[in-house]
Parts: sequence; C-alpha cells; structure tokens
Amino acid sequence: MDRRTFVAGTAAGLASASLGTFPAAARAASGGAASGVAGAVFSRAPLAPVPYAPLPLGSVRARGWLAEQLRLMADGLAGHLDERYPLVGPENAWLGGPGDTWERGPYWLDGLVPLAHVRGDARLADKARPWIEHALASQRADGYFGPPDDEGRGRDEGGVQRANSADWWPRMVMLKVLQQHHDATGDPRVPPFMARYFAYQRAQLPSKPLNHWTQWAQHRGGENQASVLWLYDRTGDPALLDLARLVGAQTSDWTGGFAREQPPSTHGVNVAMGLKQPAVAYVLDRDPRRLDAVARGLEFLRRDHGQVTGMFSCDELLHGTDPQQGTELCTVVEAMFSLEQLLRVTGDAAHADHLERIAYNALPAQTTRDWTARQYYQQPNQVVVARDEERYTQQHGGTSQLMGLLTGYPCCTVNMHQGWPKFVHALWLASADGGLAALAYGPSAARVTLGGVPVEVEQDTAYPFDDAVRVRVRPERPVAFPLHLRVPGWAEGATFLVNGRAADVDARPGRVVRLARTWRAGDVVELRLPARVQVSTWHKGLAGVERGPLVYALPVGERWQETGAVNGVPTQEVHPTTPWNYALAADAPMRPERAPMSDRPWTAATAPIRLTARARRVPGWVRYDAVDGTLPASPVATREPEEAMTLVPYGCTVLRISEFPVVAG
Repeated sequence: MDRRTFVAGTAAGLASASLGTFPAAARAASGGAASGVAGAVFSRAPLAPVPYAPLPLGSVRARGWLAEQLRLMADGLAGHLDERYPLVGPENAWLGGPGDTWERGPYWLDGLVPLAHVRGDARLADKARPWIEHALASQRADGYFGPPDDEGRGRDEGGVQRANSADWWPRMVMLKVLQQHHDATGDPRVPPFMARYFAYQRAQLPSKPLNHWTQWAQHRGGENQASVLWLYDRTGDPALLDLARLVGAQTSDWTGGFAREQPPSTHGVNVAMGLKQPAVAYVLDRDPRRLDAVARGLEFLRRDHGQVTGMFSCDELLHGTDPQQGTELCTVVEAMFSLEQLLRVTGDAAHADHLERIAYNALPAQTTRDWTARQYYQQPNQVVVARDEERYTQQHGGTSQLMGLLTGYPCCTVNMHQGWPKFVHALWLASADGGLAALAYGPSAARVTLGGVPVEVEQDTAYPFDDAVRVRVRPERPVAFPLHLRVPGWAEGATFLVNGRAADVDARPGRVVRLARTWRAGDVVELRLPARVQVSTWHKGLAGVERGPLVYALPVGERWQETGAVNGVPTQEVHPTTPWNYALAADAPMRPERAPMSDRPWTAATAPIRLTARARRVPGWVRYDAVDGTLPASPVATREPEEAMTLVPYGCTVLRISEFPVVAG
C-alpha cells in the first residue's frame, strides 16, 4: 500500500453575542507571530515558527451533510448528556457538587464547547456556561482550581471517581476547555487565571510530579505542555518556558519511545495523545529528532498494529493487526486531535490524509446514526455485536462491543463529542505567510478579517463522497493573500482551476499548493481530485478496498436486539442476517455507482457512492465464539461460484467485512 494513507512523514462566560451566524469580527491577535488573519495566534519567539494556526473558534462552520452531523450530535447525547448520565449532572464536583471529581465533566465540555461555537448554538452554550463560571470561580489564592484538594477521600463508590481529586490529569482537560472558551469569546479572565494556575504548578511539581497521583498525567503531560505554550504565545512570560520544560521532563518519553518503537505506554488512548507530544516539545526546543520520532512511531503503529481504517488496534492495549481486534472510540477522537496539531506544527500534507482517513471511516462507524448511543470498541471485521465477543478483548463485563450509553467503560461516553467539532474547526487555518489554508476537506465555510477586510471562504463540496472541491472566495473588497490547498497523497492527476481556467501549479500528490493573488468576490478555485479504486494489503495478506479517503466494506444485514437500558438509553446487540464470508476477486474491476447525495450519508441505504466487486463465498470460514472465525490467509482457494458484491463506505456500516481474503488465481 501507499504509506501515505496511514503514515505521515515529517516536514522540516460563553457570550450569546458571539453565537450568531458567525462571530461579528475576529479579535486582534494578542501575541505570537504577526498574521494576516485577525485573531490567529502563531508561536512567539524563541519558540519554533509553525506554518499554520487555528482560526478563532466559531469562525468555521459546517455545511451540508457535515452540518447535519453536528445537528444530530446536538439533538443526541452530545447536547443532552447531562440529562442521561448523572455523573455529568448537577452533582458533579466541577459544578461544586459532591459527585465526580475527575475527568467526566471536563471530557464532555471538551466536545460541548467547540460544538456550541461551530454551530452557533446558544442552548449548548447555556449548558457549558455554569461549568466554565464555576471553574473560574473555584481558583484558590495559590492558583489551584477545580474540586477541593482532598486526597483523603481515596475511594470509588458506584463508579464515581472520588480518589485523586487533586490529580493533574483532569485539569489538563479543563485547561483545553478554557482555552477554547477564550478563543471563541475573548474572555479576559482566562489568561490571568491560567497564569496563576501555572505558578501553582511551578511551585508544586518538584514535590508532586505529574505521576504523583496517577499515571494518566505522566503519559498525557503533552496536553499540559501545550496549554503552557498556548499561554506563552499570548503573554510572552518567560517563566512559562521554564514550566513547559519542567512539564516535559516529567512527561513520559514519547520521543525516545517512538524512536525505539517502544512507546512508554501501550494503552491506546495514551498512544493517541502521545503522538502529538514530540511535536509540542519540538516547538519548545526545535530538536528535529522529535518530528522524526513521530514519523517512526506512526510507521511502527501501521506495521505492527495498523488496520484499514487508519487506526491502530487498542482493546485496551495495542493488540496487533488482526481485524477482529477492536479500537476504542476515545482513541479515535484523540488520534484525530493529535493529527490536527501535527498538521499545524509541520504543515505535512500526509497528516491531513491520515486525519481524513480516520474521520471519514472510523469515526462515523462507532456511534448510532442519531447519536444516541455508541460502541466502546469497533472492529474492522465485525460480523456480530454481542456480549460473548468480548473474550477477544480486555474484559468490561461483556459489554465492550454493544451499542449503548455506558457499554465498555464510560470514558468514551463523555470524550467522543470532540471528534466532529474539532475536525470542522480544523478545516480552515491561518497560514504564517498572512493567508488562509484548507488542508483537510469537507463542506464548510469560514469568515475572518484578513488584512482589515472581512472575507468569507467556503468549501462547496460533498467530499469525501465527491471528487471535486470548489473553494469560493468572497471578500468585501479586493484583497491580496495566499490560499494554501492540499493535494491528497492518493490524488494522481489532480488539477486546479481558478475562475474556470487551469492554474499553473505543481499538483503532485502530497503537496500543498499556494495560490497568491488579489481575490475578488465571486472568485472560485476548483480542485479536481481523481479518486481511483485501490486495493491495499493488511493482516495475513487480507485486502482493503479504498477510493480516495474512503475505505469500503461489505455491509452485513442487521438484526438489532435490545438487552436492557441505562437511563433510558437502550443497550443493544446486533446480529447478522446476511452472508459475510466472502473472498474478494481483487483483480476484477470495481465500478463506482453513485446515488443521490443525502444529508445523512452514513448508512448502507443512503451511501452516496458504492462499489460493485466480484467475490466468492469461503464455506470453511465460519463463526465461532461469536466472531468471524479463524481468518483464512490469502490467497484462499474456493470452488464457490463468483458473485457480484456491493461495497459501501466503511462509515456506513455496523456489521461488516473490510479486510478480505483474496481468491486464489
């Protein structure tokens, strides 16, 4: 396979007034490198310069099917979790109650706050506001904030985390929440609040290091380090650089671990978060070996644990390449966030390829279509969702594969909400040369002030279901700036048209094209990205079918069976009703077949583009112990007659085969 489909290389108070169609105007950057985009903050010297920076939160909005996905989230668990899950209800300690003191509330807010702003949703903002106000009001004179520091509680009652109320880890998540709140609203309380907390950390970390309470803070210290640098870029306080170095010294050595292909933790979520830590450290110390380590780590994950979706197995730990092994939903959304950060630091287009592969395959496959339930583990070859399947993964009471509210472990219930909103926000970036960039594609629009001129840019597209992306530029008056657009690694023969005329650009796969010109209202750049069907090789010679950013799978008929309910949310098994044990005739042509574009494309019935392939049944490949049996190594001999097989995008499936044995020639 082309490694670019998985592995990225290196290159050197929520104010209602801000929740209209777009924020009224981006705020001026308050530090960092100069930018043409008001409100975009780049790294401040002596930190390493970075090519891209996020736009103010709320500047980017989803369109088309992607906007509908966010609406489903708002109407589903993301927007109503406090009504379904008491641990993030009024009793939560982050609201001043006697309940959960740990990560549950901050995790939910880490998705709720960006969802509120990318949607302009005042109802969601109202839900988030009390949490933010209480966090800000909870700060002590010494800078500590959050639930009271009460190490003596030390017990877990009914799933409520009462130990480690002072743990560094949940505060790392809440810092991200407050940063997003500030980026969206300009709340002036946040920077001095964070400065006081970081002064507290400088005083406490020598005697109470990151691993003082739990291993999570040590493995995930990159989140803390990134927040320190976020504040430095806005204030220039040199003491923050000393703290960033101290936090880095107490964080697990992801640079050395990835360089040796021995990560310091094999827990999937830790690994997904750890992918960004060397890049954060690189911004601090400019050591290029850190970015090399990221590339080595991604290659290691692909080779030893990679699966066709772009994810690595992790149920609960790294677990090899077998498509029967699962991947945790928390790992999916954290890997996406890490790739978004890597893309901004390195500018490497391959990170955007990888990001899209996860977002457009693994992410939509792991929740119900109405966003009212989710699955803890997903499998690339998943022919049944049932209790007894868990024997192949770490035990969670037999529920890890089930669709429900709290199946598996509750972390995914609260953490899954960050995936789509942060992805939407990353679809448009500010570039360090004073322009704008679209490095990942999806129906979206951004409104910014650039060089003093209000500008709206739009990705008018049904991507990833369409091969064309039309970028419409609408400045209030003519304005000159560069526009950066990515050529995906799979897009051989890509072309660029500017106002209908071919642009003389280097459109080789894996490059970022820079179009610098004076833009006028009505200008259109059309990208034509030829997506061809490709067959990639995976575990035991199994074949994956890909077209552009989409992975294709055989959808298996579904019979849903309710096995109970938690807080009104059904817990469900899904059993197969159609055959699934097919071997692919990989050398036979596979023809795309288009269907009408739907606002809800992630079902087998509404898939906008399908593939017709040829296949043969493999009678000896049968289920046992509720999974898809011993995988036949490719090539496989079978005398069954050849049949037509319809494949749909992986994200459209619940039960599926996506890594196929291949028919022997």
